[in-house]
Amino acid sequence: MSRTVLVTGASGGIGAAVARRFLDEGAAVVLSERDEERCAAAAAQFAAPERVGTVAADVADPEAARACVRIAWERAGGLDVLVNAAGVYPSRPLLEMSDAEWRGVLAPNLDGPFALSTEFARALVAAGRPGDIVNITSGAGERARRGAAHYCTSKAGLTMLTKALALELAEHRIRANAVSPGFIEVGSDVNPLRPDYVRAVEAGRPWPRPGSPDDVASAVAYLCSGGAEWITGTTVTVDGGAGAGNAALPPA
Repeated sequence: MSRTVLVTGASGGIGAAVARRFLDEGAAVVLSERDEERCAAAAAQFAAPERVGTVAADVADPEAARACVRIAWERAGGLDVLVNAAGVYPSRPLLEMSDAEWRGVLAPNLDGPFALSTEFARALVAAGRPGDIVNITSGAGERARRGAAHYCTSKAGLTMLTKALALELAEHRIRANAVSPGFIEVGSDVNPLRPDYVRAVEAGRPWPRPGSPDDVASAVAYLCSGGAEWITGTTVTVDGGAGAGNAALPPA
């Protein structure tokens, strides 16, 4: 039976790759972005309009996030999978960071997935349906980065939220997992990356090619497949071996 998938942050990068992967597998996909213009841009990427819907919502607003799930559920006649891919990662040194800048990252990166996931789970439980939640986390949730205290904290929190969801939702046959990408360049206009930063990160990666959004999408698709039915509460790391050690260091 074909599934219906709600993907946030679907206009580009990892979110778009995830949506494309599910469409290629025959699923119907509801794309969510923060405004109608970005929703239209997201939908325009795909050649299966009969299986693509959109819901504009700023997931930094918990009420808008919950409404996004309700609208998507109603329009699609139910949902089976939620992928929380929306997120921001601006840079600011910790001692220069304002309260507003801190909240400006925690709200979309952590509050949004909480609101979306709990609303999605309530709808599944009420309908007696199983389902899957996948959160896109980051290696930054395990190792701090200069200028990214708010981002790192949000991703660490999202990893623990994933475990809590898995623990409490398993009895309802709802799985919750995370995919933690390593460095994957997605051309974000929120925080353009300095060339020296990119070179430093890529020098330390053992695997001999850069990662792509499609690598992350493959992991998401697997976690939502029947072959992963006994996997919940875990994080799949997709980082080309970067977490294993720094390949740029010389032999000791």
